[in-house]
Amino acid sequence: METTPSDYIAIDQQQLIARGTLEAVIRRVKSMDASLEPLIFETDSCKRLDIDWHGDIETVLARLAPPTAKGSKRGRPKLGVVSKEVTLLPRHWEWLSKQPGGASVTLRKLVEQARKNVSPEERITISQQQLDRFMLLVAGDTLGLEEASRSLYRNSRISFEKAIYSWPDDFKQFVLNKFNEIAEMHSGNL
Repeated sequence: METTPSDYIAIDQQQLIARGTLEAVIRRVKSMDASLEPLIFETDSCKRLDIDWHGDIETVLARLAPPTAKGSKRGRPKLGVVSKEVTLLPRHWEWLSKQPGGASVTLRKLVEQARKNVSPEERITISQQQLDRFMLLVAGDTLGLEEASRSLYRNSRISFEKAIYSWPDDFKQFVLNKFNEIAEMHSGNL
């Protein structure tokens, strides 16, 4: 299965100034004005990416590339595993110790299974929270933000459109499209 590159947007002062792959967005922004430092978001999740804009296009892009391994070390390969504390009751630890592969493998499997089996209600809540965070980051204290947020969680399109009416067109259209996607989830169409 072929994966498609993610879509990103660059927003500066509530204006959508570039959209496309991350590389295309960075190239577009840097060619517009070398001093611009817009916010970059992944469009599906509305997740913000921290970009260090200092330097030319190639320097900015180079900082995004994952570091290359400089030789193999003994032991397990680094897989991005992060060690953190998990607090469970004794009966949970007992059950985990009896599972094939041990506690870590079993917990990873359970997490992956839970991630795949997200209920429609959870998907709606996650999408609402993502859009709400995005609007807060971009719109800040803009007129209508609070009402837009309330309307988002009520799934009230009329109130949402009224709240964002005065927002810049491209930004307004982006958040309205995201709202419509969430509304489709509410109706069971996505």
